[in-house]
Amino acid sequence: MKLVASLLLTALFAAGPRARLQTPIESEARELLANFASGQIAASTRNFNDQLRPVVTPALLAEVKAQLDQTAGPFYLVKEAHQGTKDGFRSIELIARYQKCLVSVMVLFDPFDRVQAVYFNPIVDPPADPALESIARDVLTNFTTGRFDAAVKPFNRDMAAQLTPASMAGLSENIGKIFGTFRSVTEVHQREDKGYKVIDMTLSYTNGPVSFRVAFDDQKRVAALQIAPFKQQ
Repeated sequence: MKLVASLLLTALFAAGPRARLQTPIESEARELLANFASGQIAASTRNFNDQLRPVVTPALLAEVKAQLDQTAGPFYLVKEAHQGTKDGFRSIELIARYQKCLVSVMVLFDPFDRVQAVYFNPIVDPPADPALESIARDVLTNFTTGRFDAAVKPFNRDMAAQLTPASMAGLSENIGKIFGTFRSVTEVHQREDKGYKVIDMTLSYTNGPVSFRVAFDDQKRVAALQIAPFKQQ
């Protein structure tokens, strides 16, 4: 895995694929979510069918929103939309990005394009491995305090050959010029990437958020490090 520490300073612009046309029920599902997320609860129930309306009342939906706000934070955007079937009904699943996590919004439609059911399920990441998170935080602390010899100690052989203490010092200087001063860690997540376990940390700097990613091999040695401007997924 030839990922080395990098600071992404340029934006690449390219013509994207042609916009996909939304089906009527996808548009309806998106409108339901937009109304729900903005607190227009009554409007979000507008297309409920006669079976759902007395069960999922505006009052109940408001309670669901309050719980979701606490669990997931503010709504940002819809990342993905998938059409399928569930329980014999046509369905639209919207993968929504909230501040704290992704949320699966599943909307089922009856034969008349009325909403038969709706589900809001946070997609919560499993907790990070405490040992890996501790190592990643140590690398970060040593990096941000200028102890570059200590920062590279957990690196595996290949990584140590690519990223020396001197390289780390240069990277730190560049980051300081662009992002300012490190403040705190705001989020920590763990994921898998091509067989590596990755600790993703979102950092608060005086000039903006920064993504700090540490990938580990099977021996819990650091195999890759990436530092880049934070981009909401």
